[in-house]
Amino acid sequence: MPKENILGAPGKGLKVALTVLDFGRTTFGACCTGAAKTCLRLAVEHANRRRQFGKTLGEFELIKKKIARMAAGAYSLEAMTTVTASLIDRGLEDYMLETAMLKVFSTEALWAMVNDAFQVYGGAAYFTDQPLERMLRDARINQIGEGANEVLTSFIALVGMRGPGMQFQGLMESLSRPWSEFRKVWLIGLDRVTTAVRAPDVPVRSPELKSYATRLGELIRRFNVETGRTLIRHREEILDRQYVQERLARAAMELFASACTLSRWDAELQSPRTAASAPGWAGAAEYFLRGSFRRTRRSLAEMNDADDAVVTAAADWMLKHGGELNPKSQIPNSKKIPN
Repeated sequence: MPKENILGAPGKGLKVALTVLDFGRTTFGACCTGAAKTCLRLAVEHANRRRQFGKTLGEFELIKKKIARMAAGAYSLEAMTTVTASLIDRGLEDYMLETAMLKVFSTEALWAMVNDAFQVYGGAAYFTDQPLERMLRDARINQIGEGANEVLTSFIALVGMRGPGMQFQGLMESLSRPWSEFRKVWLIGLDRVTTAVRAPDVPVRSPELKSYATRLGELIRRFNVETGRTLIRHREEILDRQYVQERLARAAMELFASACTLSRWDAELQSPRTAASAPGWAGAAEYFLRGSFRRTRRSLAEMNDADDAVVTAAADWMLKHGGELNPKSQIPNSKKIPN
């Protein structure tokens, strides 16, 4: 190729390609946010219009739950997209972890929201003159494009553990010569102890959000502890432990989503322009944070209480027997079955 046709600096092609992926993943966040808002609007309109048993659908608690869940999801997706896009606009060198988390989280959240809107509409959602049947089909591809979500989930976990992993590697190397590397061992050990014992401060300006900031900081501390335990337990084998990677990645995405949501809520409370309408959106923000904290705790709890061996055994059986629950070769002769 002629040198005048080269885009960017020679030898930096991979960085250009990865940057394009980062931009695309951020665009996924924006597209999913717009689609989520549309789902919410359609569901609300139908819930207010459709009547059953003498009530509008919106008067039933299970429909209210879906509406609230969609509002919380749309609020958080917009917050995550805004924060991630700001990292790019500010000229940061590395934001690939945030864009990957945004892509996975937003595409899976939108899929759930389209499903909720579909359920609110009922059978009418299947009609092709309604937008939801098309939205349902279109939303599914999002979890495949710009990196399949399974690939990105492992990517999030492994890239996120790179820093602590290098720190532990340095500690292990220093321990092999403790007297010559005493200061390094001490500093690394002190840092890990501090991380495990003290929760980081999550700054917020609104007094009413202090409790949420404290809870988020405590979850971040617990996440750091579990990350350290995982690296010590599995070491190099963590590269193949995708069950473990998924749990860490899920927790990391929830923490990122919670931080973005809390930041947006705080900013809107501080803004005279939006503070007056606080009751309108505060419920969605609070509902998301409460649910996200629970999901984070669940992922961290599963680090020490999971069904990995059973999952593997069930999958291996299916793979070996072609997906048959009762392969003919395994069915005993009926004459030998006792009465």
